[in-house]
Amino acid sequence: MSKPPASPEVVEAIRERILAEALFIINQDGYDDLSMRKLAKRLGVTAKTIYNYYSNKDELYLMALIKGFQALSEEFQAAYESSENPVEKMRAVVHAYVRWGIENRHYYNIMFSMNTPKYTDYVGTPMEEVAEKQNQVALQLVKIGTAILEEVASYNGSITPDEITFRLLHIWSTLHGMVSLYISRVTLEVGNLQEALDRILEEVLRPFK
Repeated sequence: MSKPPASPEVVEAIRERILAEALFIINQDGYDDLSMRKLAKRLGVTAKTIYNYYSNKDELYLMALIKGFQALSEEFQAAYESSENPVEKMRAVVHAYVRWGIENRHYYNIMFSMNTPKYTDYVGTPMEEVAEKQNQVALQLVKIGTAILEEVASYNGSITPDEITFRLLHIWSTLHGMVSLYISRVTLEVGNLQEALDRILEEVLRPFK
């Protein structure tokens, strides 16, 4: 008698386990060192088993990105909906970004810090469709950030509409620097970054009050 097919829940659990191990390898050894054979060895299965769930390492990587950007987008959306006041929305979103990045450093690294393939690298390849999905999920962060800045511009005039893209990149650069420094722990010999985080975030918000 043939073995009954695994339930959707079991299949999803296996996919999640494979994805988590791939994420660990990318963070530890780099994207170039990820291979289906190496991944299979760590999981104690054959490479053929991995191929039953993911077509190649690019799909694995892109699915990890999609999962990470979806999770961060949900945090952004919840923060956006937490207040009617645009400045308070911005405060909630910048805190959410830093908190999520610190708590999910393996995802944050491949999303924002590591030299890994980007959407444009997949254009014209068999993985373009998956990469496009990943790109659209990632752009949700930009859409939410832009919407908040547009609301701030209308709310108190602290910025003008033509400044919005610059302000978005400026805030993002600052937040990314904070998360990256915290994750790398390079500031330990300089000062307690954890204690400074709230004050730095308030400085980020100062021009918009």
